[in-house]
Amino acid sequence: MRTGKAWTWRIDVGTLGVWNLAGCVLLAAGVLLAGCKKDDEPMVQESETADSAPTPEAAPTITNDIAAAQLAGPGGVSGTVTFTQESGGVHVVARVEGAKAGLHGFHLHAGGACEGDFKSAGDHFNPTNVPHGDLAAAEHHAGDFGNVTVGDDGTGNADFTTTMLSLGGGDNDALGKAVILHEGQDDLTTQPSGNSGARIACGIVQRAQGQAVAGEATPAATPGYQ
Repeated sequence: MRTGKAWTWRIDVGTLGVWNLAGCVLLAAGVLLAGCKKDDEPMVQESETADSAPTPEAAPTITNDIAAAQLAGPGGVSGTVTFTQESGGVHVVARVEGAKAGLHGFHLHAGGACEGDFKSAGDHFNPTNVPHGDLAAAEHHAGDFGNVTVGDDGTGNADFTTTMLSLGGGDNDALGKAVILHEGQDDLTTQPSGNSGARIACGIVQRAQGQAVAGEATPAATPGYQ
C-alpha cells in the first residue's frame, strides 16, 4: 500500500508538474505576444507622425556681396542685372529681353523709384560729380554703363567690372539705386546723359536672397530679392 501511495503521489506530482510547465509556457507566450503588440503600436504611431509632420525649410540667407535689379517696362521689356562684389570691383552682368534690335543706353540712376515713365529714378548716379562718358573713359559717371546691344531675337547682354561702385556702404553704394534701359543709343558724349531717349525699363538694385553666403561668387539657382 505504501508503494502504491508513493506511486500515486509521484503520478500526481508529475502530472501537476507537466500541467504547471505547460501553463508557464502558455503564459510566457501570451506575455510575449502582448509585449510585441504593445511594441508595434507605438512604432506605427511614430511612423504616422513622422510621415504627417512637414519638414521645416531652411531660412533663406541674405548675402552681403550679391545684389540684383529686375527690369520691367510697360512695353514688355524685361531683364535682370546682377552686381557681385569682388576683390577687383563690382562685377555687373545684364540680360535684357523683349527690346528692339540695336543699341540701348544702360545706366544706374541715383533715384530709388520706378514709377510712371521712370523719371522718378532721377539722373545718372554720379557721386564724384564728373562729366558723362564712356565706361572705358578716364572720367565718367559711376552709373555710366554704356550700351547694351540687342539682337533680332530681342535679347541683349552686358558683362563688365567697375571700381566706381560698391555694395552695402560708402558714397558709391549701388544698393537702392535704379537701373534704367533706354529706348535709344547712348552717344557717350552728350551731357548730361548721352541723349539715349525714353526710359523703357527700370529696376531697383536690391540684395540677393538665397542659400548662398557672403564670400561666394555665385548665388542660389533661383534667388529672390529683398
